[in-house]
Amino acid sequence: MKYLVNGSLKQAIHELLASGNDQNLMEFLHELQPFDIATLLPEFEEPEQLKILSLTEPEIAAESLEHLNHDDQYRLLDHLPEHIARDILARMSDDAVADLVLAIHPRQAQEILRRVPKEDLAGIRLLMTYPDDSAGGIMSLDYIAVREDWSVSRVINHFRKVGSKATVTNYVYVVDPQGRLAGVTSLKEVLLSDPNTLVSDIMYTKVVSVPVDAHQEEAAKLLSRYDFVALPVTEDDGRLVGVIAVDDILDVIEEEDTEDIHKLGGSQPLDEPYMNSSLFELVRKRMGWLLMLFIAEGLTGNILKSYEDVLAQVVALTFFIPLLTDTGGNSGSQASTMVIRAMALGEVTFKDVAKILWKELRIGAMLGLIMGTAGFIFSWVIGGSQTVALTVSVTLMFILMLSSTLGAVLPLIGTKFGVDPAVFSAPLITTIVDATGLLVYFAVASRILNL
Repeated sequence: MKYLVNGSLKQAIHELLASGNDQNLMEFLHELQPFDIATLLPEFEEPEQLKILSLTEPEIAAESLEHLNHDDQYRLLDHLPEHIARDILARMSDDAVADLVLAIHPRQAQEILRRVPKEDLAGIRLLMTYPDDSAGGIMSLDYIAVREDWSVSRVINHFRKVGSKATVTNYVYVVDPQGRLAGVTSLKEVLLSDPNTLVSDIMYTKVVSVPVDAHQEEAAKLLSRYDFVALPVTEDDGRLVGVIAVDDILDVIEEEDTEDIHKLGGSQPLDEPYMNSSLFELVRKRMGWLLMLFIAEGLTGNILKSYEDVLAQVVALTFFIPLLTDTGGNSGSQASTMVIRAMALGEVTFKDVAKILWKELRIGAMLGLIMGTAGFIFSWVIGGSQTVALTVSVTLMFILMLSSTLGAVLPLIGTKFGVDPAVFSAPLITTIVDATGLLVYFAVASRILNL
């Protein structure tokens, strides 16, 4: 279209809105992706937003709304003509509607539910009973389920009846008379089979599924591990209750990674995007960690105070405190980051703690030899004393061994007690290593310098 070539999408829609030619605007919107429409909507005033959604096909409008935050979803659905809002809600996925209803005020939720098709209400209310971060909280109820005694032709006819609503069409799930998951087959397998073939002859019975109460991160790991595009969700008795599609998992992965990155940086995860978060919210999320680390760093001051006599005797020792603590903190942060990432990928678990301890101990020793040699030369040049240089060198070796093992093992120990390993992030590891490193430094100095 000429607007896509000669001007921006926003300018093109502005011109079409100004022209009053709804037919041309409708055709233009038909060419856009739902994400493009969702991105453009905030660029317009509310009356224009409502006009755009009214002229967009309900399927596209529904998917576009799902990309917006819940407040904007409700606002637009509430201000649209009721028949258009009903059409859009009928085409939104049940899990998206459930998330919306749970996120807004109960009175607003009732207004949304009043416009939802009656046949969808039971499914939406079911989804609302599961925690947001569970497999049940992110699953979809729109999938294809058949019986194993059905023929391929019957499956195809069934697919034609319900397939337009299904969000997962790659797989056909097979259930027994009690609704328990019995097998799975692909739509490709169905289409390529003889119409008289029974489903039981083409289904795969060793189905990988996830419990409905499992954490969403577990579902993400399973989908990634097996390279599935969808994962069935079952109750404790094996009854199929929903399906998690890969696009839902991509959102989960982004959410979990964002949460971990915030924790690794030493702050609580944000509930809203950074630019949408208020100053008060940002301060609240960061102040807790800062206060805790501030108090923990007080240990460093107490250690320095305890050894002030040693520092008074050999002032040169003071010069190398930042060098030692920073090196130890950096080494500990490296180890913790590597182990936390390996845990996230399922490469290591708590049962590997002994192996990791032995590996990091050797890594720390090798790093200590290298850095200790460099530290000896550096401190000899700066301090002019071989004994002080030897103290710094030996301390570096011990600190690097200590920081590497602490940084690697603490996240594993944390998971054993139900603590998110990301909590043992760079700021916390650095704080711990600062205190322990100073103790090592003064212990070594006392021995070598006979203080």
